[in-house]
Amino acid sequence: MAINFTGLPPNSQTGSTRAKTDNDSVTDRPAAAETPSSHSGDEVRLSEAMQALQSADKRLADTPEVDEKRVEALRAAIENGSYQIDFQRVAERMLDLESSLD
Repeated sequence: MAINFTGLPPNSQTGSTRAKTDNDSVTDRPAAAETPSSHSGDEVRLSEAMQALQSADKRLADTPEVDEKRVEALRAAIENGSYQIDFQRVAERMLDLESSLD
């Protein structure tokens, strides 16, 4: 019986399962043969971490890529000359970026 999980990348649904042995080494086991089953009570429960990941993914999908109100406010401030650049903050952020690349 095939179980498809929606929202997972295609390469995460492989034909084998991974299991830890007593010595904590990971071995591959072939998946059970896929045969039709008459069990209608099959159930898949997702871990709390997976549920949180799916929830975060949904919130991200619902969030617009651009905050139009902020863009308009910045555009208006630039046009009327009231936009102030904090050069110290810009320099600090550039140094932070540079140090994170090392």
